[in-house]
Amino acid sequence: MRRANSNTNILATLLNKIISNPKIADKLDNIKAIETFDELVGKNIQKYITETNVYNKKLFVKIKSSTVRNELSYQKNKIISEINKTLGKTVLLDIILK
Repeated sequence: MRRANSNTNILATLLNKIISNPKIADKLDNIKAIETFDELVGKNIQKYITETNVYNKKLFVKIKSSTVRNELSYQKNKIISEINKTLGKTVLLDIILK
């Protein structure tokens, strides 16, 4: 029994070291930002989105419908602030709709 507990502690320590690496932490934050964006826009809007990427604190969203793109452009600031608020830090500065 004691050995299993020891291995668990070692694994937890190892995972914390990996996650605390700045490069990996930034990538994890980008993934969380994309997931939060998907939750915010909902399933109805997601079917029009073909691609989402984060690069240099900008969320790039490729959208099939110009009407949906126009609607999202009105809500950009609200979406950015909600994502940053949910993640607890400034992960996104802008959303680029294509």
